[in-house]
Amino acid sequence: MEHDWSKVMKPYPKRSITLPTGEEMIVESMKKSEIEEVADALIPNLTVHKEWFDLVASEMMTEFFLWREDRMMWGCPGQSHFNLVGRVDGKIVGSTNGVCRDPKTGCSLHTTTLKRGAQIGAYLWPCKLEMYFDVLGVDTVEASAESAIGGRKLFLAYGFTQHPDKKSHFSTMLQTMTKQQWDRIKAGKLVGERI
Repeated sequence: MEHDWSKVMKPYPKRSITLPTGEEMIVESMKKSEIEEVADALIPNLTVHKEWFDLVASEMMTEFFLWREDRMMWGCPGQSHFNLVGRVDGKIVGSTNGVCRDPKTGCSLHTTTLKRGAQIGAYLWPCKLEMYFDVLGVDTVEASAESAIGGRKLFLAYGFTQHPDKKSHFSTMLQTMTKQQWDRIKAGKLVGERI
């Protein structure tokens, strides 16, 4: 079934988050005109082999360019892609992206940080879930942990339901979160204020 993604996709309402360093991080939607800027910012992570930073950065860059061309990614329509960017003083410090299989099913892609030790990834992750559930109105988010740290600190901590007998869009174990699950944990996970 074809969907008019121009009516489904909406921009993320800007959010201000105070990092443990005391710095203010602004989280907002990336525009297509910013693809090259964000991809360039991720280049340093291509040399970081710990926790698959290199793999995640290269996949994110590919997804940005697939989105630019409205091409399928991981079996999902390119028009349904979004990326949220975290900036401190205008400098990109993190990025988190996703795509939708259909208007009610989100497929989480990646989250990465360019500044270590400031909990940026941990703050961006609930922003992505807010984007899916509260902005786009999906019912379920499908995901799979690409790294041990993601599985341990995000998926388990957020109460994703594991489906060992099913595969995600990444062909690894499917994990899901519903809108009802998100509503129960949102107050304790989503920080900062909309601006």
